[in-house]
Amino acid sequence: MRFNIGRFLAAAGFAALATAAAGDAIAGEYDAILSRLKLPPGFTISIFAEVPRARSIAIGEPSGTIYVGSRHASLHSLRDTDHDGIADEVVEVANELNVPNGIATQDSALYIALNDKIVEWPMPATPDRASPLQPLRDVYTGLPAGFMHGWRYAKFGPDRKLYVAIGSPCNICQPRGLAGTIIRMNPDGSEMEVVARGVRNSVGFDWHPKTGKLFFTDNGADNMGDDIPPDELNMVSRPGEHFGFPWFGGKSVKLTGYETVSPPGPVSAPVIEFQAHSASLGIHFYVGDMFPAEYRHDAFVAQHGSWNRSEPVGYRIVRVRFDGDGNAVGTEVFASGWLQDGDAVGRPVDIAELPDGSLLVSDDFAGLIYRIAYGG
Repeated sequence: MRFNIGRFLAAAGFAALATAAAGDAIAGEYDAILSRLKLPPGFTISIFAEVPRARSIAIGEPSGTIYVGSRHASLHSLRDTDHDGIADEVVEVANELNVPNGIATQDSALYIALNDKIVEWPMPATPDRASPLQPLRDVYTGLPAGFMHGWRYAKFGPDRKLYVAIGSPCNICQPRGLAGTIIRMNPDGSEMEVVARGVRNSVGFDWHPKTGKLFFTDNGADNMGDDIPPDELNMVSRPGEHFGFPWFGGKSVKLTGYETVSPPGPVSAPVIEFQAHSASLGIHFYVGDMFPAEYRHDAFVAQHGSWNRSEPVGYRIVRVRFDGDGNAVGTEVFASGWLQDGDAVGRPVDIAELPDGSLLVSDDFAGLIYRIAYGG
């Protein structure tokens, strides 16, 4: 699709944003976006912060500092010191990193999954705007460097191990080595193992709060038409499980070049098929008390949106409903409006939950972090 960038910038008053003050002034600048967005009754969406090229979100403990990665070279820290739902401190803490898309926090340390390695930064107990993001300590240096799908996703699991998604360096091909996997390791980089194989490009995963099962999104292949193959939501039942790439996309679509080839062993089908090319990225299981009770332990998935489909799709947040046993049972649109009549004003990327139960959503196209809340 073609983004109508000129119309968006004019409508949003983008030129003035570099000097806009926090609070109502920022929100006012983005009324052109907010007025388009639709959520279920009782929910509100507002601007939490301006962050250029905002991608993955990680919330540090105990400081509560929010870190935002990018698919370029910068990493930002955010703080809402007066707890009014708007970040009053937004600081670029690094601008020379090698694709710091994947970020995760644990035990007062920030971990950054770069294109070629994983590094750790001990976060200061008291955040300081002048604190440089150094020293950075190498944790794991064996990531396969490459441009295509070279932006990592990282998160700590309930087992306190660091999980990292490593995309396949292609549209459709046979990945080699660690490419096309999700790995996990101890925080010091030791005891690395492959958790999932046959993954084309996962940029989001989370664990079901009740069952502890790992669920991850995976983007389907391009150039096979508008409607195949679907994007996927997968569940990992055992370490080393294979999820079908490059033989299958979704439950049964044979990928180009592999139509007559069978995989060498069993593969696991996705638990949910999303619309083809919707680019399903960040996923978060809701555990808070702010939203109505029926949302608890359901998942929210950010759909970044298609880039080469004849009619664009995605550009929204979907809710994946789960039953009491932790099984995914269906999907529905939760937040939409970033795409209207082929005109996009935003692309959701990642989702994180604040201690009060509200959600943060990153948008690398508009350069924003939104906050979704419920009630007064």
